[in-house]
Amino acid sequence: MAIEPVVGDKYLFTWAELGKPTVAAEIKLPGLGVLIFDDADAHYAKQIGENAAYFIRRSRVMGEGIYVVVSRQQPAEQ
Repeated sequence: MAIEPVVGDKYLFTWAELGKPTVAAEIKLPGLGVLIFDDADAHYAKQIGENAAYFIRRSRVMGEGIYVVVSRQQPAEQ
């Protein structure tokens, strides 16, 4: 099954789907490539927890098969 973008050229991954990383890392995305997960992304996951989710897309600057976080899904305030 092919992985399809959810909006334009962006893919949505939850923190759990990424393996629940808590530090900056290069995460293998089967069928896509490698996600560069930085300190800000890890901090967001620690603050939000299980509801953390990320919109990612291919980095045109870093080359083929390299993906970066372009936005973080924000939970609604209670």
